[in-house]
Amino acid sequence: MNSKVVSIFLLILLFAFCVSSVIPYPNFVSDNYLLAKDQQNINDKYEDENKNVIDTASEVDVLSYDWFEFMDEHFTKYVTVRVIDIWSETEYFVQRFGGYNHADVQTIDQENTNIFKNVYGGEWSWTRRPVWVEIDGQFYAGSTNGMPHGFSILDNGEGGHTCIHFLNSKTHGTKRVDEQHQECVAFAKKSKDLLNQYLAK
Repeated sequence: MNSKVVSIFLLILLFAFCVSSVIPYPNFVSDNYLLAKDQQNINDKYEDENKNVIDTASEVDVLSYDWFEFMDEHFTKYVTVRVIDIWSETEYFVQRFGGYNHADVQTIDQENTNIFKNVYGGEWSWTRRPVWVEIDGQFYAGSTNGMPHGFSILDNGEGGHTCIHFLNSKTHGTKRVDEQHQECVAFAKKSKDLLNQYLAK
């Protein structure tokens, strides 16, 4: 009798297994459920439709801090930074090697010297130009001249160093705040929109 009950139980289990392998599982998935492939297609379509939408949270600002109170220590010696000339929308890289009233800098190599010189139309000049200086991912308002002078420490074909001024910095010789440099610094500071347009290209 016991063996008969066991046999029947085993037959029922076998039958249930066979039926379950043939009949599909009931669909308990909600209508909101998407397969990974479908979700990816939706994501791709959304990103493609919105690729030109400007994310204001990602916009950068242009900072302008006092040279003696902040920039002199923040723009440390022998650090390479990106300089973006605002008027020509040209960028090049320089390294600070000295300066106490402002930053004395040199382009890092011959290629960057050529770029810098081309900003001035191929002729070195004392003309001040507004620039953005990127340090550790942050942009600072500055002003540069384009006339190599004095000594140099890099073999870059520049034949001297140039100067970058920041808010309230002074010249070395006369130890005065240069009005033209400060006008360029002010222009760079208020040109946040131009910077974001440049970075978005």
